[in-house]
Amino acid sequence: MRVGIPMDSMCWLDGTRNCKPMPTFLISILVLIAVLTGMILFFKWHVKAPLSQETELLLTGAFLALVLGGWWFVTKGDRVEDRMLSPLILASPWEVLKQFPQLHLHQALVRNAIVSFTRVFEGFGFAALLAVPLGLYMASFHQISAFFRPLALVGSYVPIVIFIPLTLAWFGMSELQKVVFLFVSCFVVLLPLVVKTVSNVPEAFLDVAKTKGATQWQLVTRVLFPIARADLWDHMRGVYGVGWGWIIMAEVVDAENGLGYLISQSERRGHIDALFAVVLVIIVIAVVCDQIWKYLGYVLFPYRQR
Repeated sequence: MRVGIPMDSMCWLDGTRNCKPMPTFLISILVLIAVLTGMILFFKWHVKAPLSQETELLLTGAFLALVLGGWWFVTKGDRVEDRMLSPLILASPWEVLKQFPQLHLHQALVRNAIVSFTRVFEGFGFAALLAVPLGLYMASFHQISAFFRPLALVGSYVPIVIFIPLTLAWFGMSELQKVVFLFVSCFVVLLPLVVKTVSNVPEAFLDVAKTKGATQWQLVTRVLFPIARADLWDHMRGVYGVGWGWIIMAEVVDAENGLGYLISQSERRGHIDALFAVVLVIIVIAVVCDQIWKYLGYVLFPYRQR
């Protein structure tokens, strides 16, 4: 039997038992902005002032410690009555950690993580393989831009979720459907970024190359692309993270493996602790991959290091 989450635990209720979370959420946002503004004024921080690496690590560690401390505080207690939040809403850090051996031994956590990684890599890889050269040509030649302009508008006006039923109708409940969905999700985000980045290359570079006799092909391959490629790398790094964001949607619909499948199974069984454990795995994989992208960016474009 599926265990539901009581609405009383998730909402602020008035006397008529109407759910009213919005005022509290709005007040929380305003308080956060007010606190940050007060800190800026009190410490007299300078705009875009450089920070040492030690200070950056210290501030990042402080944020993580604050999140973990708050997580522990609202879930502490041996009994449900002693906790601020029910285990059906938020499992404690220890409860989440205890789920990792169970997920590994009984639900093939590592194998499912590899499956999800492969799907994201394939979907993003095909998207980048098409979006980068197509975006480069669209930004370079108005004829190609006019022809493919509707593709660039899809990401802005068409919800990505709509491609789930479409890919299911086209490819059925197959592995190809999931890869195609991730391909489309990454492609419609990356293409406009490539077009904008290449279009923003200053005309002065093209003018200098033309005076030296550069051909149209050389303007594209030796001027536009080399100048824009560092920014394109950053965009690809960000869109790769988008792929990990959409892997859940790709795998919760009639999937038989993958991290999204594990999340769906945990949610259906009411195992919130296992659900949070899988979410942590996704976060760790995404962070590690992002750092690899960052390191490779330093190797490929050393002139951009601080």
